This record gives sequence, structure tokens and C-alpha cells, in this order.
Amino acid sequence: MTTMKAVRCLGFGYQHRLETGIEVPKPKPGEVLVRVDASGICAADRAMWDGSGPWSLPFPFTPGHEFTGTVVELGDGAGARHGVKAGDRAVAELNITYGNDFFRQRGLYHLADRMDVIGATLDGGWAQYMIYPADAVIHKVPENLSNAAACYTEPLANAIHGVERADIGFEDVVVVSGAGPIGMGMLQAARLKTPRKLILVNPGAAKRRLALRLGADMAFHPDDPELKTALADLTDGRGADVFLEASGQTQAFTLGLELLRKAGRLVVFGVYKKPVAVDLNIFGEFKELDIRGGHLAPFTYRTALDLMSRGLIDGDACVTHTYPLEAFEEALERRPEPDEVQIKIILDPQM
Repeated sequence: MTTMKAVRCLGFGYQHRLETGIEVPKPKPGEVLVRVDASGICAADRAMWDGSGPWSLPFPFTPGHEFTGTVVELGDGAGARHGVKAGDRAVAELNITYGNDFFRQRGLYHLADRMDVIGATLDGGWAQYMIYPADAVIHKVPENLSNAAACYTEPLANAIHGVERADIGFEDVVVVSGAGPIGMGMLQAARLKTPRKLILVNPGAAKRRLALRLGADMAFHPDDPELKTALADLTDGRGADVFLEASGQTQAFTLGLELLRKAGRLVVFGVYKKPVAVDLNIFGEFKELDIRGGHLAPFTYRTALDLMSRGLIDGDACVTHTYPLEAFEEALERRPEPDEVQIKIILDPQM
């Protein structure tokens, strides 16, 4: 096959187009050509679609930064460089960094000053074939993982990074806010830290039921007064030790400030469309809180693949809907029915 189908973003605000007859790229030295087996839809992709995102990007490009593929062809030296061969399934980390700047010297490559992003500044996975760049960090997919679970690697790796930022201890009472792809990943990863109690907060009842199956001890609507009662009973009125915010809702952030105990830890991993107005005295004068940001997934892709492969995290449970590439608009616009679980939607370019 010398040509392929791909979704091309020509500009933000409903300017995506499915194009055919695109030439399949030829891998250059160090590059890997893969047949895309699955590619996810993220909130950032929806923001590009409806024009609500804050980014300035070069157009056109192929979206899709969550993906898994089967190696088809290797550029010169790529096999030795990445440890893969034709027929292997593999995922690549979305951020491609260069040079040896302040952050890379300190192991913070996800914050590097010079960076490309697959699915934004480089063509991504909403296509039948794609290139993993020579400077990409590539990981082989374990044989026992489905393509759907492998496609969940990127959001799960983000979730694991957020959990690691929280420094969860055995005696901690942990609250996870949000039950999207990252929130459900945080819930399952936090469970592996064996905190004393693990609580999910999310409006949707169906997701709360799934969370209980995936390891939550309790699950509450954010407006349920029983949430504060339960926390008070568990902690002698002190409040939660850790609050993981993965919803991107401003009211969830302020709820975290309210629910945390003094000297508690708040990890902010949501992406917010509106500024949050808060009383800064809560951070210092009243509670001396430890506020930690979370961004991307440094050194956690391999962990994500391993935990799913060992059955410790259920990636398949978090991938709830699959669409062919031709139906990308329907997939982007999809909203869950009442009491329906919708977490991660993926595109299958081979359908």
C-alpha cells in the first residue's frame, strides 16, 4: 500500500478533514514506520476541534497523540536505536525533546525547552500509518495487551506521574477527583500504593460504580454531604491527606482545598478553561498546603505497560468506545447518554 487515509487539521474550529490518497511516509534514518492499530481522542483534541484550545500550531497536521502501532519498516539504524523489529507492536512517547538544556540535565525531559509533540507539531496517529521519530522514546507493547489497552498507555502514564507526585503513604486517605481517562488511571495507580482509604469524587453514577469495581473504597457525587461526613469520620475531622485533581473543573480544585487537612497534598493534573479565584490564605495562613502540578509522563510509559500487562491496572475497562477513522467527527462530538460510562474513545484506522 503506497497511499493512506488520514485526518488532517487545517486550522482550529471545525477545520479537520479526512483525506485519502496521502502517500505513506518513508522512514528516514532512525525513524520507525508503523501501521496505526488504534489512536485515542483526548480533551486536547476536542479543544483543537472546537477551537477552544490556547495553542498556536503549524497547520496542517495529523492529530492523535495517544496511539499504538505495529512496526512495518525501519529506517537505517532504527532497529538498534529503538530495540524494535518489523512485526513488533510499539508505542512512542508523545514529546520529542532535543539538546541538553537545564531540564534534560536534571531528568525533567518532559519540561525541556526544545520539544516537538506528536499529534501537534508532528503528524500523529489519526492515520493508517505514522512515523515514530528518530528522537522518540519507543516502548514495545507486551503480547498479552489488547490494542485498546496499549492505546490507553499515554493517559495512564500521565496518571501514574500524578500519583507519584503525590507521595502516597500507607496511612493516607486519598481522594481522586474526576473519572475520565486520567482520573480512572489515577484511581487504579493510587490503589497500588495501598492507602488506608481511596475515595472517588465524580458526578456520574455509572462511573462511580465502575470506580468501586476498579478499587475505590468509596465513591461520591461532589455535592453529596456524605462525602464530608465520611472524610470527617475517617480522619477525626482533619480532612483528606491527598487530593488528586484530574477533572479540570474549577469547582473541583476549590473542593480539594476545602477537603484537605492542614499540610495536605494537592496534585493538579486537570487542564482548566477558566481561571480559579481562591483565597490564598488557605495555602499558607490556614492550612500550609503542598500544591504540586502534574504534566505529561516522564519515565512512566514503561510502568504503565507493565502494570497493565501484569493485570494490576485494567486498561480495557477505560476504553469504552471505538470508531473508524471515517467517523472521527461523530467520535469527537459524542456525549454519553444518562447513566452511561464513557471514558476513552479511540479511532481504529484499520476498520
